[in-house]
Amino acid sequence: RNYNKYVERRLREQNSMALQRNLCCLAVFITCFSSFCTAVHNGLPHQVQFSGFHAGLKTSAALLVNSSSVLKGYISLKDGIFAVDITVAVLSGEVTLKYGGVYFLTTTVHFSTKSNDTCDDTAGTVKVAICVDSDCSNNASLQAIRQTCDKVFSMTATGLLLLRSKQIVRVHLSNTGNSSLVIGAASTFSGYLLA
Repeated sequence: RNYNKYVERRLREQNSMALQRNLCCLAVFITCFSSFCTAVHNGLPHQVQFSGFHAGLKTSAALLVNSSSVLKGYISLKDGIFAVDITVAVLSGEVTLKYGGVYFLTTTVHFSTKSNDTCDDTAGTVKVAICVDSDCSNNASLQAIRQTCDKVFSMTATGLLLLRSKQIVRVHLSNTGNSSLVIGAASTFSGYLLA
C-alpha cells in the first residue's frame, strides 16, 4: 500500500514537472514565432532560411509486448517554409539535422489496445522518447512514460535541445505492458530550429 502511494506521488510529481517543462517550451516557442511573424511583416532578407521538419506517420504500426523500437514510416508534412527536405530521411524514422542550433522538438504518439488491463501494480508502462544519435537516456525532458491501462491514449514528448549539424534525432518507443499496442497513423514528429 505504501508502495502504491509512493508510485502515485512520483507520477504526480513527474506530471507536474512535465507540465512546467512544456509551458516553458511553449513560452520560448511563442516568443520565437512572434519574432518570425515580425520578420515576415517587415520583409525577410532573401538569404534567410528556416530549418525544421514536420512529419506524420504514414500508416498505423504495432508495438509488441516487452519490445522497443524506433518509430518508422513517417512522411513529410511540409508547410513550405522550411529549408530542409526530409522526405527520404523520415521514412527510416531518422532525421539528420542540416544546421546546428537550439531546436524545439516534439512528438505526439497515439495508441490503442484491445486489452482490458486495469491501472494497478501489474499494469506495464509505455515510454515515448526523442533520442539524439543513439542516446535515449540523457535527455529526460524529451520523454514521457505512462501506464498502458487505457484502451485509447496519446503521449507527447517535448523539449528544447542544443544540437550540432549532422546529429540524428528519432522517436523511440518501449512497451513493458501485458498487451500489444497499435500506433495511430495520426502520430507526428516535428522539429524547429529556433536559434
